[in-house]
Amino acid sequence: MQLLYRRLQALVPRPPKRMWSPIVAQAHSQDKMSNHSPLTTSQKGDYVARQVSDDCIDFSVGQPSPALLPLQALITASAHRLGSPDAQLLLQYGPRQGYLSFRQSLSTFLSERYGIAVQPEHLMVTAGVSHGLGLAVSRLSHPGDIVVVEQPTYFLVTPIFHDNHLTVMPVRTDEYGMVVDELERWLREHPSHRPRLVYTIPVHNNPRGTTLPPDRRRHLMRLASEYDFYVLADEVYQLLTFPHHGSGDRSTGGEDQNSAEKIDDSTSRSRSKSGSESGSMPDPAPPSSSGNAVDGGAGNWLYTAAAASRSAAGLETVPGPLRCYEDCDPRFSRVVSLGSFSKMLAPALRLGWLEGSNPEIMERFKTDGVVSSGGCIAQLATGLAHSALELGLQASHLDDTVRPQLAARCTALVLGLRRHLPPGSWSPSSLVEPRGGYFVWLELRDGIDSRQLLSLAEQKHGVRFTPGPVCGGGPANCLRLAFSFYNEEELEEGARRLGAAVQEYIGL
Repeated sequence: MQLLYRRLQALVPRPPKRMWSPIVAQAHSQDKMSNHSPLTTSQKGDYVARQVSDDCIDFSVGQPSPALLPLQALITASAHRLGSPDAQLLLQYGPRQGYLSFRQSLSTFLSERYGIAVQPEHLMVTAGVSHGLGLAVSRLSHPGDIVVVEQPTYFLVTPIFHDNHLTVMPVRTDEYGMVVDELERWLREHPSHRPRLVYTIPVHNNPRGTTLPPDRRRHLMRLASEYDFYVLADEVYQLLTFPHHGSGDRSTGGEDQNSAEKIDDSTSRSRSKSGSESGSMPDPAPPSSSGNAVDGGAGNWLYTAAAASRSAAGLETVPGPLRCYEDCDPRFSRVVSLGSFSKMLAPALRLGWLEGSNPEIMERFKTDGVVSSGGCIAQLATGLAHSALELGLQASHLDDTVRPQLAARCTALVLGLRRHLPPGSWSPSSLVEPRGGYFVWLELRDGIDSRQLLSLAEQKHGVRFTPGPVCGGGPANCLRLAFSFYNEEELEEGARRLGAAVQEYIGL
């Protein structure tokens, strides 16, 4: 162990040798298409699941850029954790829920970011959101149960539900997220319409980039109480809110129940601005010990001067986690929140967490067969992330690199689309610029089939994307564009190539 520690320490001051890298990120030696600008971002090699060549801009890659993966930070975190006095025990089977001091550090980090109290006993380590979702589904449902899913949705989530023999019921979304009014209408139509689970990505949605407004959040939680279903809140993008937009900023908290105009589910009014109609902010109110809205559904949490200044400046503020809008004793909560280090640190850690204040639900998770047999599902990765939290490496990487870079890249893509898409091929008002996350949802005019467009774009214009129908049955004229992988210049070039492909398509 000490030998390994010394070797890791020796690595810290020196940049990693090029031969170590599993990622090949290099400029074109020669363009395959003379009218295309050269790319600098690609990834190839044995270590990566997704090979990305440098002859095509692939907007379907919803992964962090290789250049933004924090190798030096993780070398430092590894040396710190494996050099600790009791490091050998980190290599042993770990507690099922994850060891306590890590959960304490994570709860402190999340409390600071969310602006609401997160308790260590409400957290459980997972091997990422996909594992956490599979665990929650298997422990909270039975074969034949109904799961309500947004349409469109994350395109790889449906197999998890099918693997557990659930019936998937889609509910429409709009530019604000899930249309909760439609869910209520379906629930009231017939006694057989009783889901066991509702799966939602309520913040910086994949694929639409939308964020569910406070009114709809409260409505959804009222329905969960009335119809007795669990809400699986995939909040992996909560901490990827762009700077100056609230939840995710350090020590800022989220949006007040009066800080946005009410958005009725049946309307499609333009997005409201933060700040009450009178322009004033309510007096600061501390969260309950659990952070749940136990005071009558107000969704109170920690307001700060930073949040107030954002409202005064007319900046939109992203709501806090979905559980803030639940009006019940936290011990009977129906919300399970899923988070991950994959997007804010490194995917290969395969490390995430479940958060739930209902002790009966947490006990179900801990008694899962795989967890009971093997203990903590990601013990070693937990130790590395623990040091990243303790040393401030996670905070600095998130605040100084990940969020600012994602914000700049999103802006570059949106501006590029507005510049290069042919007039009349799309509706500018339909393009919702996200306030965080990884994705932009582009709606082209009726009659354009994104699957046919993809074939043309890839073969003749060197650009790829995810067609709408792939995203859990999205409209054929829509496409998902990821802005996380490429730099700003490449995103501009990708928008130009996509515009040229659309121009050729509509001219055929």
